[in-house]
Amino acid sequence: MINPNTLLSEEEIAILRDSKDWRNYLAIFSIWAQIALGFFIFSFSPGILTFLVAALIIGTRQFALVVMMHDGAHNLISKNKKINDFISQWLCAYPMMTETVSYRKYHLIHHKHTETDLDPDKSLTDPFPVSKKSFSRKVLRDLTGISGLRRYFGYLYSAWGVNENTFFGHLKHFVSSLYGFLICQLIIFSTLTFFNVPWLYLLLWWIPKLTIFSLFYRLRSISEHACTSGQDDFTHTRTTLSSNFVRYFIAPLNVNYHLEHHLFMFCPWYNLPKAHEMLKEKDFYKDLEIENGYFNVFKKVII
Repeated sequence: MINPNTLLSEEEIAILRDSKDWRNYLAIFSIWAQIALGFFIFSFSPGILTFLVAALIIGTRQFALVVMMHDGAHNLISKNKKINDFISQWLCAYPMMTETVSYRKYHLIHHKHTETDLDPDKSLTDPFPVSKKSFSRKVLRDLTGISGLRRYFGYLYSAWGVNENTFFGHLKHFVSSLYGFLICQLIIFSTLTFFNVPWLYLLLWWIPKLTIFSLFYRLRSISEHACTSGQDDFTHTRTTLSSNFVRYFIAPLNVNYHLEHHLFMFCPWYNLPKAHEMLKEKDFYKDLEIENGYFNVFKKVII
């Protein structure tokens, strides 16, 4: 891994390190407010169009929660580690049936061994490039919920504790693994029940989670590392420049600046555009894996 101090000056590094916890708190509040808006839109005027709009909002904001959890895994939500982990767990990770601490261990291995055989995420990019038919099948599995069901049934199977020998042993392992997720689901369901719309829990929490979230999570994963041009720190990770509108769906919280994130893991999401601008002034900018638009990325990964 490249030492960031060899890329930028101490003053520039200090600017990128500058963190403002309130930015993260406001972002998380905004994400949940938009999820609430999605529920309101459909409950106020049920219909196919409002369902699609609500599902798109909720599914992409669920994706944003996972992106924020990723910042939590890098201890970037709060300067106080206990507060960082609490917020990351209970407001971002647990609602999405994931977990910050275990993800942190896994994810730091990805950073250390990006696109090598030791990278735990390499299986996500190994199949690419793929044919149009193959890619279409992947998208279809996402939009029909097949990918999501496989993912969450896998989580449930793991939580059941395959090495336990008794029912109560399985049950104890299950509850200890998923207690945060179960509590968050109870809170979401109870809130919807309070507003007399409990049926929206399946319709607008789980359907977007199984479909919309799955699709954009896949597209983001592909754009970050698939079919990159090399194996060094400048070329095994891609930044994709795009409009604010497109990034709302596929790259919330500046996650499209992924090369900058790999080069400067200490940089919070709101400073990543600054990191990009700093790199543009360097001679080695021309060597970086940077693509203009997701359309150009997918032209590389779909043949």
